[in-house]
Amino acid sequence: MATLEPRVIEVPIDNSNDVLEIDCSQLPEHAAEICDILENEGSALRFYQLFALEYYKQGHVEEAVVALKRGMANAKANDQTAKVPLLNLLASIYVQKAKSATITAAPSDRDIMLKMATALLTEAERIDRTEPNTHLVGGMLDLAKRLPDAALQHFDAALKTAPRSAAALLGKARVLFGKHRYQHALEVYQQVLVLRPTGRPDPRIGIGLCLHKLGHAADARRALARAAEVDPTAAAPHILLATMDLNDVKRMLDPRIAEDPITEATTQSVGEVLHSAMAHLHRAFERQPDCAATLIRLADRMFFQSNYDAARGLAERALKSADTMAIQAEAHYQIARAYHAAKRFDLAYDAYQKCLAINDKHSLARYGLGQMQLHRTDMSSAEATFQRVLDHHPRCVEVLRALGYLHARLPNTKAKALEYYEREMQVLADEATEHAKRHSQPTDDITGWFGDANLFLEAGSLYEASNAKKARKAYSMAADILQRPSGTTDSVGDAIPELWNNLGALSQLTGDDDAAIFSEYNQAARKCTSALADARLRLTDMRKGAAPAAAASKAASEVQRLENTLATITYNVARFYEHCGFWDKAEALYTSLLADIPTYIDARLRLAHIAFFFRGNAEEALEHISKAVGIDSKRSTAWLMRGNIELHRKSVQDARRAFEHVLKDIAKHDIYALCSLGNYYLAAGKSDHSRAASEANPASASAKKLRDMSTQNYKRALEFFDKCLLLDERCAAAAHGTAIAMAERGHANDARQVFQDVRDAATAGLGPLTLCTPASELVFKIAKHQQAQSTALDATAPPMLAESSVGCDVLLWSGINVAHSYIEVGNYRQAVLAYEASLRRLQEATKAMETADMSPAASSQFVVPALEAKCGAETEDSNSVKPPTATRLTAAERAERKRVERDLRLYLIRALYIQAKATKDIEIMRAALEHARSLCADENINLPESALKPDTSAADSDAAIETAVDGGDEPKDADSDIEMADEVAEPVAEPVAEPSVAETATMNGSEKKPLPVRLSPEDCLVLYDLALVEQSVAQLVSEQPESQRTLQDLTAAAAYIAHSTAAFTFLASWGKIMQKKRQKLLFSARLATERANYSRALVAKLTRKQQEQEAFERQRQEHVEQWRKQQEEDEKKKRDEAEAAIKAQQEAEKKMLRDAEERNAILREQMAASSKQDDADMPSGRSKKSKARAAPDGFISDNDDLAASDDGAGSDSAAGTARHQKTKKAKQLTRKPAGEPRSRVRAKPSSGHTDDDPEGSTPPPRKRRNVADEEEVATHTESSKYKSKAIITDSDDDDSA
Repeated sequence: MATLEPRVIEVPIDNSNDVLEIDCSQLPEHAAEICDILENEGSALRFYQLFALEYYKQGHVEEAVVALKRGMANAKANDQTAKVPLLNLLASIYVQKAKSATITAAPSDRDIMLKMATALLTEAERIDRTEPNTHLVGGMLDLAKRLPDAALQHFDAALKTAPRSAAALLGKARVLFGKHRYQHALEVYQQVLVLRPTGRPDPRIGIGLCLHKLGHAADARRALARAAEVDPTAAAPHILLATMDLNDVKRMLDPRIAEDPITEATTQSVGEVLHSAMAHLHRAFERQPDCAATLIRLADRMFFQSNYDAARGLAERALKSADTMAIQAEAHYQIARAYHAAKRFDLAYDAYQKCLAINDKHSLARYGLGQMQLHRTDMSSAEATFQRVLDHHPRCVEVLRALGYLHARLPNTKAKALEYYEREMQVLADEATEHAKRHSQPTDDITGWFGDANLFLEAGSLYEASNAKKARKAYSMAADILQRPSGTTDSVGDAIPELWNNLGALSQLTGDDDAAIFSEYNQAARKCTSALADARLRLTDMRKGAAPAAAASKAASEVQRLENTLATITYNVARFYEHCGFWDKAEALYTSLLADIPTYIDARLRLAHIAFFFRGNAEEALEHISKAVGIDSKRSTAWLMRGNIELHRKSVQDARRAFEHVLKDIAKHDIYALCSLGNYYLAAGKSDHSRAASEANPASASAKKLRDMSTQNYKRALEFFDKCLLLDERCAAAAHGTAIAMAERGHANDARQVFQDVRDAATAGLGPLTLCTPASELVFKIAKHQQAQSTALDATAPPMLAESSVGCDVLLWSGINVAHSYIEVGNYRQAVLAYEASLRRLQEATKAMETADMSPAASSQFVVPALEAKCGAETEDSNSVKPPTATRLTAAERAERKRVERDLRLYLIRALYIQAKATKDIEIMRAALEHARSLCADENINLPESALKPDTSAADSDAAIETAVDGGDEPKDADSDIEMADEVAEPVAEPVAEPSVAETATMNGSEKKPLPVRLSPEDCLVLYDLALVEQSVAQLVSEQPESQRTLQDLTAAAAYIAHSTAAFTFLASWGKIMQKKRQKLLFSARLATERANYSRALVAKLTRKQQEQEAFERQRQEHVEQWRKQQEEDEKKKRDEAEAAIKAQQEAEKKMLRDAEERNAILREQMAASSKQDDADMPSGRSKKSKARAAPDGFISDNDDLAASDDGAGSDSAAGTARHQKTKKAKQLTRKPAGEPRSRVRAKPSSGHTDDDPEGSTPPPRKRRNVADEEEVATHTESSKYKSKAIITDSDDDDSA
């Protein structure tokens, strides 16, 4: 783009050498006048361009456009190239107007300007594609369209034709910087600096920005400082230097990014850096008072100094002078947050909206808008707003906190809130770990990094309903943070005693150590007592000093809050005393609570629970419940407890009416009442079904009516259970009830699957199971009285699940019902395993409860001093007070556990009995017998001695039976006789009520053992089962083959059948007497009589079997003895034969050795004789070396070898020894394979012959031997032939010798 240095433009006059001088400072108001002059004089197009530039510089943009358009209109058709600069200049003006349109005009005006600029550039490119300014303006247009890649192509195209174009280089550097290619951008800015050191805009600013992004902060500061020196009027370098200083302050103060720990020296350095930043901002403001960037930075500093009006004023000034969309959006944001901080939320909401309308990616403005939407309770819009911010910044803890807070207050989104809180905790933990690694610190403990207790308070309150352990952990973190000292003041946690109360309550739920729980309750009571005393003192001072009404009201509210909190803590401590077995202390605390707060219904109901379940006083318990109902007739827990107690008192109809009252008049969705009524109708259906089955005529009208009633009752029970499951799909009691109804209606496999699902869920811990806790154990809270000032923290009372109550053990009852289901489908082995597991679980739980009971010495340490006065434990002589003894299991609970254990053992005996009957396995039947005898021994259940004596008179026997009957307790419900192998024990529903109080319970909770001759109906049932198993064992033994049993087995079976006969005889008589008295009988007296008769018949059979077995064993013993003797004889014979064989073998070996020695001696003699004969036959003049004679096949024969050996035997023995060794060595050599060439040993030629004679030459004459010599040699050769296994090859040894 051309520039005009002089302020006077000389326009040539047409047809003259004169010029017209036009002063640019006095240009006409309208450019049309200048254009008329230029047209009249026929001036070149460049003059239109020069005057347009002057108008543009003076701010008359529209006049510049007019001049350019008049110039293009006067362009000659044959000289279109001169038109290109005008097109480019007009296009660049439209681009600038488009940028201004983003602020002052509608978006449509901006688009129009960009389209017009695009059309002009298209025309310029059509005329001349090589013009660099066309590409330069095209790059500017692409930047305005936010097309950086296209802009970079245009700038590169411009640099191809004009490599030294500073404007193109600056455009390219700007694009590279925006694409985060800082190193490349830095190089381009440095090129511009070399080309134009004093140009505008100053490339040093770009260099400083690139160096800062590359991490060279010191070099960046030097570059910006140099830019400020070169142009003292520039404000941009000072703004950037101030921004760098402010960022340094943030890094020094923020522990998440601080390089060093914050110390006093760090604080001093912060002050110096802040002073430097403010100095740079003031310089920038002095140089350009209307610079929008400077004004925004100053507004930001005013905001942090809480000068919100000044901040808003500066931001509004920046908004007026802003020349870019980003600066305008930032100005709106500064205005919005100033209104936000001043609590002018409507104006802040509008300002945030304006900011986002300009810059939709402004995350801080969107976060502020979400806060305004929360303030307006527009939860759905706030959620969407925060979620958009989180999508761009997934690790922003502020947004995560906002979303967690929002979802915590929306219905059915508590799990989502916990998810956001957990993500925030994880982000903070990651930052802490990174910070520790950066400073070489240990990463195992990062709890000190968390500094906001509200995060953990909110998370803990949400965890309470789903995970007590996580809730306790969150509250513990909050307590640690609040206990940190804050300057000279006490910890903030002292003002929130509810936190320690909740810690204690959650510790009870998680089963923590009792000492730790008492410690937490101690802290809660101490802090609450201290805070309450201080609050009361402040309230008294305010009332005396005539303080303002608002302050006095606030102080009174604080006192009320602390009083309610102390009542909650007292209640929870009393509940924990119950858990530990300190019933008297718990009762004293409840009484003290009622003395202070007579309307405290929860304490009243706990007293009713203690009165009935601990003391066995039903009247007192009902009286407490009546008082509670009198205070609040709509309190469902009172009516539920009444129904529960009526159930234990066997007042079933009264209990049903209590539960129905709850559903009709109080809460129609109460799960406990629904489950209780479901169990009621389930029992009614079972009872009607049993009565129908007992009818003499199954087809009678009465039997049909009973069956219809049973079906109707089962249907109603299922309706109640279904409704429970709709309200709470994890209600274990409803699931059990449904499965029991299914089993009763013949769907055993489906029922077993339900039982297994409940058991698996409880075992795997897949979320909390609703146990439908008895009304006496329901959770009582007074959180509605709490108004915690600093946080919305509830003073939570522990939802005690009555861990001593066997009816609340989901795993126990699901296991029992699974076993019942296995019995029904005939899988007896699995049933036995399930019964054994359930019995083991019950025994272990009971043992754990009994061992948890503390001695008086140990229990004395569990004392809450702040509440001990309410327990009545402090007397004049505290040393004389005897520490209480903890008894966690009440007498009723002990009796209930004993009953359940007996039932379980009977179930196990029955399962073993049925399995043995089905498989005819006597070992399984013996296992059943062992369990039955063990049960009788543990329960001290025995027949009267008179029943065991066969000579007892009838009168004595009747007297014993009468004694046993009179000593019996009131009959209780029990299961069917295990005699009925085709029937299956009924599934046991998980109780939803507390067990009844045993009438035999003593005050200390122990039970009296019944006298041996006084038997209850349940004891007689056990005796019946024992007798039946004994009879079955005897029967199986009698049916066994003689080879599979012993006489001892038959003798034991005879003893079993004798006891079984006596038992059945006694039980038959006992049953008849019970029937006469119209008392409930748990077995059939008729069947007992039949069993007794069968036992007597079996006695005779066993006697005969014993005789047969004795004869069989005697005969078998004889056979065994004969077999043993025969085996001994056979073994002796085998031993003798083996010894003889060994001896013969030894003799043979000795003979072989002797023969070998004789042969060797003969061979040595023959060899010696042969050697002597050879020596005698050899001529005296011949060489002592034996000449080997070639055999026809080229090998040396054994004769020649021996002859050669004997040849050298002289008179001395040494030479003979050497020859003997050489001969021995030769015999050990290996014959070469037939295919290999072999050396031949030839005799020396005689009469002039040589070794080279041709084949077929006459061999030399040999010495003749006599026949005797030949025979000797032949004998030697034969011997050598069989002894030698080697072939001797030629060697040079002979020649060398």
